[in-house]
Amino acid sequence: MRASKMIAHHLFEDDDAVVMGQAAPIVLRDYQRLAKAAVLAAKDRGMHRVMVVMPTGTGKTTLFAALVDDFDAMYGETSLVVAHRQELLEQACARIALQAPRIHVGIEGGDRQAAPECRAVIAGVQTIGRPDSKRLNWFHPGLLIMDEGHHAPADTWQNVMRRFGAYDGVCFTVAVTATDHRMDNKPLHGSDEAIFEDVVFRYPLRQAVQDGWLADLKGYRVATGVDLSSVKTTAGDYNVGQLARAVNTEARNYTAFKHWAEVASERKTIVFCVDVQHAKDVAELFRSNHIAAESIDGTMPWDKREGVMRRFSSGSTLVLTNVDVATEGFDIPAVGCVLMLRPTQSWGLYTQMAGRGVRVLPGVVDGIEEGSLRRRAIAESDKPNCIVIDVVDVSEKFGLSGPPKDDEPKPPAKPVPASVAGLVGLPPDFDLQGHSLFEAAKWADELQPIRRAQLFRRQMSFEDLSSVLSEVDLIKELSIPEEVLGVSSLAWMKVGEGEYLLPCGASTYEKDRTARLTVDLLGRYSVTLSSSLMQHPPVPLGTDMAKAFDESDKLVRIAFSGCLPIVQASARWRDKPVSEKQIEVMRDMGIEGDVISLIENMGQAKALIDQRKLGAGRKRPRA
Repeated sequence: MRASKMIAHHLFEDDDAVVMGQAAPIVLRDYQRLAKAAVLAAKDRGMHRVMVVMPTGTGKTTLFAALVDDFDAMYGETSLVVAHRQELLEQACARIALQAPRIHVGIEGGDRQAAPECRAVIAGVQTIGRPDSKRLNWFHPGLLIMDEGHHAPADTWQNVMRRFGAYDGVCFTVAVTATDHRMDNKPLHGSDEAIFEDVVFRYPLRQAVQDGWLADLKGYRVATGVDLSSVKTTAGDYNVGQLARAVNTEARNYTAFKHWAEVASERKTIVFCVDVQHAKDVAELFRSNHIAAESIDGTMPWDKREGVMRRFSSGSTLVLTNVDVATEGFDIPAVGCVLMLRPTQSWGLYTQMAGRGVRVLPGVVDGIEEGSLRRRAIAESDKPNCIVIDVVDVSEKFGLSGPPKDDEPKPPAKPVPASVAGLVGLPPDFDLQGHSLFEAAKWADELQPIRRAQLFRRQMSFEDLSSVLSEVDLIKELSIPEEVLGVSSLAWMKVGEGEYLLPCGASTYEKDRTARLTVDLLGRYSVTLSSSLMQHPPVPLGTDMAKAFDESDKLVRIAFSGCLPIVQASARWRDKPVSEKQIEVMRDMGIEGDVISLIENMGQAKALIDQRKLGAGRKRPRA
């Protein structure tokens, strides 16, 4: 399409309309530059088919527009961008024209045909992917971009790849997508039979939020009484017909609406439904409760669908219910809530749905170089986060599984439904209770593997995670500090920054024998020995930590004869179960029952009792 002016799709701002010849106003972000460099490096290494995985809202279209520009300037190659929806065609065309205005760009799809002088063509896969298609026979691209490239295993996409030489090394191929996992388990990369050779760049959703480019997610779970255990699985996900009959009920729909009204009633909301009737019924439910709502689906004529989208984008419609329309290429940053009324076992589909709400409002982070400042700007904006409401049904427990890892091409045969918590590796049935997804993930990172595994053994919530962290904090506090292991054989306790205690028991004549090792601001160590009968002056030990502990251990053995069975870190009694006597002592000391229940062995119990006697240590678990 050669034109003096590109008419921008309604999802772009008016000032995004492009006059040919203008300088491109878009500057790539750091991660986009890294992604582009990774793709070009892969080409230089002799690779032919690669993937780039970036979350929704991080500018995949901007990235491949830059690649189109580079391939024209650096290699003299034309580019073909393939997409499967009209919205994606329009967006890609507008973005390339904006970003590379010197390149003639056109659309090939339906009754639209690209002009022969085009250096970049945006084509519908249905148009050029039919076996008998003659469209674009004159076009010989050196770069093939597959937008939403996780669709690549489909026959029409494979026809395009074979037709334009992706498998023959004629046309360098780049698939861009927010998810490289498919519900039908067809391999995209990582094996000899895979379509693509490798993922050359991956930008995780969690990292994008941490870097301040996307909005945080707040999760809620809404339980229903609907039983999905009898719904069959077809091609890796619930059978649509059976699922629709199971979930499209007045009671379930109203339960979801009621919770939405409690937590997100003023937020622009996308509702994901199972089928067309479900979307219409839910939209009517919202309207009957005086909420401006419309439904949209792929069966609508394009002009009618565009009108619905325009009203939702402008704000005259608050809630949009949809079926398989708002999952890809539907980019309205003001969306502040995603209501998941469609259960799915596909992590790829769930990622696409949840991604509709992570975009930040226009202009909020632009020009801000520091990630922490971008996060602050988002938090202070009119859209500080996005609420994701998972509507959870009763299903047979086949085991907890998250999104498949790269070395796990096949997920479990019967996975549980995808959820917002599972996006960052938390158990899929973890209840965020309206808290930040990434705050919960950060807390979970504090857990040792054995503790993290506990999260998957039973259904847990954000409050439960707080309790688990309290347990971790307490157990860590009652264990020998990591820095002491290897430099001392005695059971020193860390009671403060640069302060260690070693309770040494009692003898016939003296009680409360204690060694206290401290380090001052200049890094100088000293040890003080004390008991009910004496208080030795501090003994200076120099600035070497290992030598300081070694000398302290020697002084303890000399001053407190017979104490080794008590202070030896390797004493067998330490690993024995907590004794009834210890439990009685802890109760008499006023130690809370929930704290006592966290103690695992006699060594930890003794440490806690010693701490309380000496007035050191944690008094209550983390709230």
